[in-house]
Amino acid sequence: MALPKFDFLWSYVDHWGQEDPEFPAIHFQGKTYTSQEVSAITDCLAKVLLSMGVQKGDRVVTILPSNPEYVFSFVAANKIGAITVPMDVRYRVTDLRRFISHVEPKVVISASTAGENDILASLRELSGEPEFGGIEYLMTEPADFGSSFDKLLEEDYPLEEELEAAKKNQDPDEGALIIFTGGTTGVPKSALLSHVNVTMMCYLEEEFLTTILRNRGVSGNIKTVAALPPSHVGGTVELIGTALVGKYEMNLLEKWSPLEVLQTIQEEKIPFIGGVPVTYAILVSMKELAEFDLSSVKLSFLSGDKVSLELLEGIRTRISPLVVVGYGSTEAGSEVTFTDIEDDLADLARGYVGTPLAGMEVKIVDDEGNTLPAGEEGEVLIKGPLTINSYYRMPEEDKAGFSADGYCLSGDLGYMNEAGGLYIKGRKKQIIRVGSYTVLPSEIEEVVVQHPHVALAAALGIPDELYGEVVWLFVVPPAGEEVSEEEIISLCKEQLANYKVPKRVLIRDEIPLTRIGKADRETLRKEVIETLNQ
Repeated sequence: MALPKFDFLWSYVDHWGQEDPEFPAIHFQGKTYTSQEVSAITDCLAKVLLSMGVQKGDRVVTILPSNPEYVFSFVAANKIGAITVPMDVRYRVTDLRRFISHVEPKVVISASTAGENDILASLRELSGEPEFGGIEYLMTEPADFGSSFDKLLEEDYPLEEELEAAKKNQDPDEGALIIFTGGTTGVPKSALLSHVNVTMMCYLEEEFLTTILRNRGVSGNIKTVAALPPSHVGGTVELIGTALVGKYEMNLLEKWSPLEVLQTIQEEKIPFIGGVPVTYAILVSMKELAEFDLSSVKLSFLSGDKVSLELLEGIRTRISPLVVVGYGSTEAGSEVTFTDIEDDLADLARGYVGTPLAGMEVKIVDDEGNTLPAGEEGEVLIKGPLTINSYYRMPEEDKAGFSADGYCLSGDLGYMNEAGGLYIKGRKKQIIRVGSYTVLPSEIEEVVVQHPHVALAAALGIPDELYGEVVWLFVVPPAGEEVSEEEIISLCKEQLANYKVPKRVLIRDEIPLTRIGKADRETLRKEVIETLNQ
C-alpha cells in the first residue's frame, strides 16, 4: 500500500491512529503505546498547551531524552502550529540561559535530571530571573516545581473545537522545529525547519529505506531503534519523524548505549540501523559484538562524517550486508543525498555520498560564487524542499548562510562527477593552514585509522609562530591496545606530505565528542591552547 502524502507530521499520527489503531507504535522500557494511544495522548497534550495560551508560532522548549514524553510533546506542539525547540539534556544553566532566552518559549517541558546533570536546579535558578519568570514549566518527573506532565494529561480539557481549528489554521511553510546547530564551529545557530522541511524529509527517507528492505525480503512491521538525542535533526526528524510517518515500530532508547542497542536489535529483530561513523566504529571494535545475533539487520545507514574503507568493510562483514551513506545538514536538509546499495565501498571511502534526492539541487561554486564544472572542487551549495529558509532571529547568519537565490552555503568542500554524484572532501571551517598549504583533518585521519591499534583519530590546527598553524593529532586506541606517538608519526611520514605530518600526537583513552558523535575539535583545540599558554 502506497504511503499517503500529508503536509504535516501530526496528520500521519492521526491517520495511523484511525487506520491501524492497535499498531504498536512505540516501545519504551517495557511499555507499548499503540497508534491510537499516541494520537489520543498528543491530542490531550495539545489541549493542555492551548489551555496555557500556546498559539501558532509560539515556542515550546523540551529538555528531554529520546523517550515517549518527547514524542508526545513534539507531536502535540505540531498539532497546534507551535514550534518545538528540543535542547540537550546535558545542558547546564549557562547553556539553557543562552538558548531559552533566544527563543522565548511559552512553555518548557523537562526532565528533572539526566545522569549527573541536575536540570531541575538549573531551571529553578533561571525561573528566579525576570527574563524567565513568565514561562510555564512542565516536569515529566516528580518535582515541587512547575506543573506535573502526567497529572495534566489526566485532566479533562473541553477544547476539541479549538484544537480542530488550530489544526486547520496552519501553513506547511510555517515553522515546526528549531534545532541549534553549528556549535562546534562558532556561536550555535537556530535553524528554523518548516512543516514541509520535516514532513518531506521523513517521507523521502521512509520511501528510500522501505524500498530497500522490502526488496530484501523484509515483510510485516518494520522495526527501528531511536537512540539519537532529539536536539539533533537526526534524532527528531530522521529517526522519530520517519517512524511516525512510515508507521514503523519504534523502540526508543533514552541514550545511545552500544550494548543496549545490540540487545534491542537482537530481541526485536531490527532490519536496519542508522548512526554516525563513530557509533559504528565503537560497535565494530567491540569484542562482545560476536555474542549478538544480528542476522535480522539487512542495512546499515551512515551519515554525519567521512568514513574509512576499513570501517565500511567492518560494518559489511560484522553488522549488515548492505551499507548506505547519506549526506546532509540541519539547514540544507538532514539528508540531501544517498548512495546506492550497489556502490563500491572504496568509492564511499573516497568521499562519495551519492546523488540528490527528488527536488534537491546541488551545485559546486568557487570563492566568488561561480558554478564549477564536474570534477572541480569548491563549496557545496544546496537548495530544495528540505532546505530551511532562515535561522530563527539571526538575520546576520541568514546573510552569511544563504545565497541571494536561496541556496544554503553548506561550508563543505566537494565536487560533482559527470553523472551528478557528489563527493565530499571536508569542511571549509576545519581547514588547517600550514604556511601556504591547506590541510583537511580527514586527510590525516583516514591514514591514521588504518593502523590496527587506532580506533578514533581527530586532527586539528594549533597556532604556530612560524607556519601560522601546525597539525596536532589526538588518537584513541581500542580497549586493551596500545600505540605510540612515534608509530603514528612514522605512518604519517610514510603516507603524507611533510606539511601534513602531525607535530604532536597525543594518545588518549577517549576524546570529547559532540552530542551527535563527532570528534569535538573545538574543545580539543581550546584544551591545547590553554595548556600552551600556561
